[in-house]
Amino acid sequence: MKAFRICQIACALFMSASLCASEINTQLKPLAFDADIAWQRFRLPNVTIRNFSESSPAIWQYVDIRLVSQISYNVARLLYKDMSVAPQLPEIEIILEDMKGVAYKEGDFNGAKIHISAQYLAKFAEGKSQQALYDELIGVLYHEIAHAYQFDDNNYKEIGPVIEGIADVVRMKAGYVDPSFRNAGGNFDSGYKTTAFFIHWLETTGHPHLLVDLNGQLDPNDDKQWSWETFSEHSGIDLSLSWKAYQSEL
Repeated sequence: MKAFRICQIACALFMSASLCASEINTQLKPLAFDADIAWQRFRLPNVTIRNFSESSPAIWQYVDIRLVSQISYNVARLLYKDMSVAPQLPEIEIILEDMKGVAYKEGDFNGAKIHISAQYLAKFAEGKSQQALYDELIGVLYHEIAHAYQFDDNNYKEIGPVIEGIADVVRMKAGYVDPSFRNAGGNFDSGYKTTAFFIHWLETTGHPHLLVDLNGQLDPNDDKQWSWETFSEHSGIDLSLSWKAYQSEL
């Protein structure tokens, strides 16, 4: 009881700058990967974390090198079956700043910077628990770090929807997508969660390694321009019929 009282007092004194650890579960949701000793040699990036926001949320204190490193490893394992194919970024910089939007990634396999909006986190937090805010922050990190590791055919302008969909499949497999986003409507090429839920559904209906395969199709060094048509031909999936079947289950 005395220890609990001390925690209460500490929370009251320092709530503006920090959170009591007992308020939220900061453990990443567990992921299981096939045993592969080669992945023990996977080089994780050097991680730098910066805060340029004038009013950073207390939840930001939980973003540390260990967390970003673990997410980076998980993302690489989700996107690549073979460690030798996975890009090994030398560095990732995570930046909290005052800006519009949610987040974005800049850079390439030689190093990436991920910018996260403090304003978005503050708006998301309205009326929600600290656990919900923490999970959203982790989900954003998964999505943006996926952008740092995924192939993109060097053609975001034309195939952006599938690139964003792949990043959201990664976030989904990590356990940080709210299932309530799975609604009828849109199309398989709408991007983000609409495309992500469809890709995930395809994986559960006969294409168990589709995420890895799809990401591999976007390798810019394969001299093949990706499109939904080439995806259909490569995977043997009739997109029109599959989309109708998927929508009928919603």
